[in-house]
Amino acid sequence: MNFNLFYISPELILTIGGILVLGLGLSSRKRSGIGAPEIACALVLFAALIPSMLLLIKGINATQFGSLLAVDGFAIFFKILAILSTAIVAIVSFAFFKDRQFHRTEYYSLLIFATLAITTLAASMDLIMIFLSMEFLSITSYILVGYLKHDAKSNEASIKYFLYGSIASAVMLYGMSMLYGLTGTTNILDISTTFRLNPASEPLLMLSAVMVLVGLGFKIAMVPFHQWSPDTYEGAPTPITAFLSVGSKAAGFAVLVRVLATGISPDILDWTPLIIVLSGITMTLGNLIAIPQTNIKRMLAYSSIAHAGYLLLGVAAMTYSPIAIPAILIYLFAYLFMNLGAFAVVILISSRLGSDDIRDYAGLVKRAPVPAFALVIFLLSLSGIPPTAGFFGKFYLFSAAIQSNNPAIFWLTVVAIVNTIISVYYYLNVVRQMFFVRSKQTTPIRSSRPLNFVIGLTMAMTLAILLYPQPFIVMAQMSARMIEGM
Repeated sequence: MNFNLFYISPELILTIGGILVLGLGLSSRKRSGIGAPEIACALVLFAALIPSMLLLIKGINATQFGSLLAVDGFAIFFKILAILSTAIVAIVSFAFFKDRQFHRTEYYSLLIFATLAITTLAASMDLIMIFLSMEFLSITSYILVGYLKHDAKSNEASIKYFLYGSIASAVMLYGMSMLYGLTGTTNILDISTTFRLNPASEPLLMLSAVMVLVGLGFKIAMVPFHQWSPDTYEGAPTPITAFLSVGSKAAGFAVLVRVLATGISPDILDWTPLIIVLSGITMTLGNLIAIPQTNIKRMLAYSSIAHAGYLLLGVAAMTYSPIAIPAILIYLFAYLFMNLGAFAVVILISSRLGSDDIRDYAGLVKRAPVPAFALVIFLLSLSGIPPTAGFFGKFYLFSAAIQSNNPAIFWLTVVAIVNTIISVYYYLNVVRQMFFVRSKQTTPIRSSRPLNFVIGLTMAMTLAILLYPQPFIVMAQMSARMIEGM
């Protein structure tokens, strides 16, 4: 068994760092303001980011612990994505919880442990490891969603998330047990080899694959497993809503792509038609139900569902197009900044106005001009309008789908373009409120330094990904090529 400590150094740093941050609660009773837990969380995430970047640059392609974990560009990409998203969420949490009494050390340690769960989930090469990592992520997420224990909506959101998640996990585990029964192994690569040598009954294999898809579909908020998303997004603390919309979704897609690319490939089971149907339904339902929403967090929840549909388009095309997996990675990387940036502005407004109602954004351009203009950039990017990262992500994704030369995927791309046009309506409705509707309130809304930093950083990256895309394309291609070469 080959073992290299450096290969798993990000996970080791996150594990030790999470425990140390948790231990700070034993020596400090401070419940507000920025102190040791916040600083320690930032240091841990920065320390984990450095070896992750070095591993990506070195182009490592190996396995650890008897092929339980992959150390390849694909896994490392999601490690970087998870650490960056958690770092941004931690910073906006400083502002969100600034004037609230809450258990700070436990909160930041849970964020670090959730990041650890995503990193191990993205690297998992074994069904048991996938299940354990997903449950680790789920448990930390349930707690974080209900962290405002005196808020009825937060409690309700956590309970609903837990109930839906428990059922989805049970169904997925049963599907995994069926795959084990068909192959006698839980390793993804060995499952693929076994099915090629001894083809299984197609109905039984399809049933087991669909049951596994239930659990993964829950994580990415794919229709019809999306019901938890709106209520959870609305009731959870807004920084955790942002984390779920990016970190948890990215983890789900990491597993989905790895399982379908290296485990149950289309030459073993033709799952492409099923993904095409689910993609079309997911993006359409997400966009249509987002239109009448009056709460901006619920609107962004349905928007997140629609974006899951767009990403499923890339999953459907990845067998036929060599740029499909890089397109998925670029889209997720762009989505990280534009979505977290939008949530940073939402945190600012909700903390100052005490409301998430879209109507309360009326006249925001006069009360908070910089956040208002930043939110315009983020919403334009989410709708795929240039010159933003969202436009580049969708252009690359749609190009990959068209290059697949598959008629069904081509028509799904047409559906995706129509849905993109539909999404412009509800995104620009927020812009209309901010710029063209007068507000009775004229008091300026002032932002804090942490929020200013996050809004500035995410806006810069949202523009930079389109204006200078080459480094991001190279990074995505390196990551995709490594997983395809395993």
